[in-house]
Amino acid sequence: MTEGDGMNDVQDHLDQAEIESFVAALAFVREYGIRVIAAAPGRVAIELPFDERFSGPPGQFPASLVGTAGDVAAVSSCLSLVPRGWAVATLDFTIKMTGIAKGEKLRAKGRVLQAGRTNSVGAADVYVVSGERETLCGTVLATTRNFQIRSPQTAAA
Repeated sequence: MTEGDGMNDVQDHLDQAEIESFVAALAFVREYGIRVIAAAPGRVAIELPFDERFSGPPGQFPASLVGTAGDVAAVSSCLSLVPRGWAVATLDFTIKMTGIAKGEKLRAKGRVLQAGRTNSVGAADVYVVSGERETLCGTVLATTRNFQIRSPQTAAA
């Protein structure tokens, strides 16, 4: 990162409403009912409600949804540190399951481990929530590609 590129200018970063809007624009996020519940520079928390349609084994969140929740939280955390006019995309992620994911919802708490100009690394701890109790059920490590959004006119030039 270089001085003046906006990557270190905190007031140039997306706020919670902008992060919520960016995340909600993703079709799979809407389908699964994922929502951003908190966002600050370098940290984003999301929730994903239980839906029997996506369960497996019955009554439980499958590892794929635990991974999805962690990916969204980790990658959104990286999004929170890129300047306005930039976006991020998942390059890869890995999940390690630490327990059974049976509960009312998943809550993933993401954080940035390394913010770079072209790639960033984020992590998220994923908890299954039953009532007021949170139990760790997985952890995710994700890498993003950071890129400047180009208008159709700019891209054609």
